[in-house]
Amino acid sequence: MYRLLALFLLLWTFVSCSKNDEGSSSTPVVIPDIINGGVTEFNVAPIDINTPGKGTFFISANNTIYKVDFNAVAESESNAVLIFNSDTILTDQSREFANLGKDAIAYNPVADNEILVLFHDGRKIDGLFNLNTSFGGVFGEALISQWRDPGDPAKPTQKAKDDIMNLVQRYADTDGPGPGTAPQYLFVKVTKS
Repeated sequence: MYRLLALFLLLWTFVSCSKNDEGSSSTPVVIPDIINGGVTEFNVAPIDINTPGKGTFFISANNTIYKVDFNAVAESESNAVLIFNSDTILTDQSREFANLGKDAIAYNPVADNEILVLFHDGRKIDGLFNLNTSFGGVFGEALISQWRDPGDPAKPTQKAKDDIMNLVQRYADTDGPGPGTAPQYLFVKVTKS
């Protein structure tokens, strides 16, 4: 008799819980039209050091962390552009940190900076680099080996500073010192992290 009662209670609890789950619907994640905050991590995977490719950054705003994925695309596929306030990323204090494998590298601290992602539909992301921001990416083992100072391997060489500065400039002007002035068009997706 007790077994039958225990089985009945167990089944009733299961049915009751499953009915409650059916009635509730998950609310969709709302991404604000304007996000202002601090960039914690900025990572790129360029096609080469002169050609932006994919990238991701994380921005903390209003007690929420947003993940921003971007990819270089043709103007017709673009929904945004990315603008750096300054093309200086690495400083004399910047150092390589963590072991990210032979093809990737990241630095911290980086220079104070501000990035703007301007969407064609009016949305905007305004992110500030600060002492907690890291900048890195997948650049390839051969190039990274030229970025390490033999006397202090964690310290970026002047070539590293110049190469990353050049890459950052390409987001505002895809052909760099060439005659064109078109920005690098991007497809950008924002999600809650």
